[in-house]
Amino acid sequence: MHSGAEDDLENDIENTQDEIEENESLLESIEARISEITNSNYSVSQQIALLSSEIGDMQEIIDEKDAEIDEKLEEIEAKEEVLLKKKGSLSSVSSQLYMESRVGSIEFIFSNSRMEEKMQTFFVKRTAITVLKDEISEITGEFDDLNVLKRELDDEKKELDGQREELDASYDLLMAEKKKLESELNEKYNSRDLVSRTVNGLKAELSDLQYQLLIVRQGGTNVNINSVPASSSDVNGSLAGFMANAPSNTFGVFSIGAYTHRNGMSQWGAKARDDAGQSYSTILDAYYPGTQTRTGTVVINGSSRNIMENITVDGYGTMSFEDSYLHGIREINGAWNVAGDMDVLKAQVIAARTYAVRRTNNGASSICATQSCQVYSSSHYTGAWVQAINETRGQILTDGAGNPVSTQYAAVHGGWSNTSGWDTTNGNGNGDWMANAYDSISGVSWFYKTWYRYSYTYGNTVNWDSCYRNPWLTQAEMSDIVNAYQVWVAHNRSDSRIVPITINDPCRLRGNPPSGANPYSHSELRNLAAKPVTSVSMAVTSNGGGSTSNVTFYTNAGSFSMSGNDFKTIYNMRAPGHLRIPQSGFVHVNVEKKP
Repeated sequence: MHSGAEDDLENDIENTQDEIEENESLLESIEARISEITNSNYSVSQQIALLSSEIGDMQEIIDEKDAEIDEKLEEIEAKEEVLLKKKGSLSSVSSQLYMESRVGSIEFIFSNSRMEEKMQTFFVKRTAITVLKDEISEITGEFDDLNVLKRELDDEKKELDGQREELDASYDLLMAEKKKLESELNEKYNSRDLVSRTVNGLKAELSDLQYQLLIVRQGGTNVNINSVPASSSDVNGSLAGFMANAPSNTFGVFSIGAYTHRNGMSQWGAKARDDAGQSYSTILDAYYPGTQTRTGTVVINGSSRNIMENITVDGYGTMSFEDSYLHGIREINGAWNVAGDMDVLKAQVIAARTYAVRRTNNGASSICATQSCQVYSSSHYTGAWVQAINETRGQILTDGAGNPVSTQYAAVHGGWSNTSGWDTTNGNGNGDWMANAYDSISGVSWFYKTWYRYSYTYGNTVNWDSCYRNPWLTQAEMSDIVNAYQVWVAHNRSDSRIVPITINDPCRLRGNPPSGANPYSHSELRNLAAKPVTSVSMAVTSNGGGSTSNVTFYTNAGSFSMSGNDFKTIYNMRAPGHLRIPQSGFVHVNVEKKP
């Protein structure tokens, strides 16, 4: 049933992703058409504007021609009136002259009186007739010219009217095209909104399916953002900081437990147990099951011996084991050196004492003063720590035969110990086990953290400690990890160019430049990958028993599954900056995506 449910969910996810891709492709084509229509509509609008301007200019010319024609008509009317008057005057003068010439002849024949006067009048009128005829001739010529001009103006106007009709027809066609484009544009806008809503709905459905698969893959467990500690010193490295500050659609790779071998005691877990009221013997039994407390003696090579009085520490010489060496152990948080934390201090003293006895074979050899053994400093603790030493003096953990056992310890185990299993309040990893993990209850951010700085110290000691970047990966960077995995496998899990793309950056070199490092670019890896990945919709980690067995990425090129160890390997090989999974000998991670 479990497998079937998982297969069904995977099929549903694949089908939903296909639908999303189809609709996003449709949305892309709609957007392209909208852009095309918008550009065309702009072009048509420009043409309409230009045509409107031309029509306006044409109308001005036509109006000017109309005005000229009206002016010429007025001139013609005025000339016609003058011509009529001139013709009337000519007719009148001519009649008078004719009559007078008739009468004057009779008078000339029958009477010679007033001859000179009459001759003058005759010649004046004859002159007037000549003048009138000349004026009429001139006016007639002007009149003819005006009519010719009027006809020419009429012809010009007819031509302009024809052009105007053509412009109006073109304008009407452009307006019809604009209306058509606007109608199609509105239809495309509506289609875009519909497809966008469909894509959003499918993505919401996909997110729900992916979450269901996540729960199934993790055997019913899940990561609750409220169940993992935040961080005041490295906010972005915590899940809460990632969710609050990372851009949408980015990824965070979170290590559950960090720089640890997960053997023996979790120091922060022991602190949480102490806070919960557990005694130091209960704490030791939880982290070193099957052991017993022995005081004063130890079995070495089959012989019972007194626990050494002195110990030789590399770099510091020989000193009292109880009254000097143990006083200088620097493996506890200084803030715990108070009476209220006595049980975690006693548990730590006994673990440290046992470790030293076993490591030196009860004084037969020296012990180093670094983390390779356990940290010692000549600057000694006082107070509660010394009280814990004195009240447990000579106590160590042994097996049933009295031999000192391995009492390794580390700051954080991530809720799982190799020696005792689930380090949770209910002793199992079911459901929201992170809420029950003692590491988590202690509030230490190392329990669930993304690692992206050069050193694992809390403080950012130099300005390039994080290589100028935040601890999350972009879509391009996470896609690149999946492409790198494909190429790495295809190249028989060996490729010197699969290194961080930032490997030659001075901030990452730290004075140790690689020898001829030549990392692939994102595009080179993408071109080499059998199925190039350009986007990742989700990553599902299959976790159980304190480790990650499988990581599956759902991408635009399909799903890719890799073992937890392979993911850690390729991530540590290729992740940019100082991003890494620092776990040694195991992998227990979770990949988060910011919605």
